[in-house]
Amino acid sequence: MKKIFEFLEDLLKNIHFKIKNSKDDFLLWEGSFTIVDLETTGFNLPPVERIIEIGAVRVENLTIVKEFSTLVNPHKPIPPIVSDITGIKNYDVKNAPNVGPALKDFYRFSQDSVMVAYNVAFDFEFIRHASILSMGYSPKERTLCAFELIKKILFFLDKYDLEVVCDYFDIKINNRHRALGDARATALLFLKILDILRKIGINSFNEAKFFELANTIPKQTKELLEHYRRLGVI
Repeated sequence: MKKIFEFLEDLLKNIHFKIKNSKDDFLLWEGSFTIVDLETTGFNLPPVERIIEIGAVRVENLTIVKEFSTLVNPHKPIPPIVSDITGIKNYDVKNAPNVGPALKDFYRFSQDSVMVAYNVAFDFEFIRHASILSMGYSPKERTLCAFELIKKILFFLDKYDLEVVCDYFDIKINNRHRALGDARATALLFLKILDILRKIGINSFNEAKFFELANTIPKQTKELLEHYRRLGVI
């Protein structure tokens, strides 16, 4: 057991070193981010499921600057349960672009930015898998997970569903379970996250990434978050 803990500690230190010494670092308030959300044919990962909608919001220098949205033809039936949740029917995607052209447009929109999502591992895996199959291209994995960050910032909550967290910050989700509607809400939430990270001394992308990946919140950081909570700042 001791060896396992030592291995995990060495692994975390290695990740920290790589992040800290990355040449791609930048100050968060000067960065470009693409907040993305996908709707898919189901709740499993690819290749079982496929993308049916992409929605994205571009944030630059702490400002929302533009939006992107497209339906995608999955070339497989959309299950009724997914249509009930999203409102997207088979006839809606019949004449939509294939995933390759849709992703090319998305990459033009998100060029030179960090990809952000609420559970980014899920969305990025769909994008990665579809990109390899349709274009032979594997996107650079430069991401931040709003879900993992908010779990640490709001460590006192019992649930971290997007609705729960947005309600905590009085962010209204318009058109829930549609890609652009959820991306818009996540973008507003991400701006809140960036503000809080700066308040607790996390100023760069690399520092934010390490905070996201950490298994525990440092005691001093947790005390600072609790202090801001008592003040009503968060």
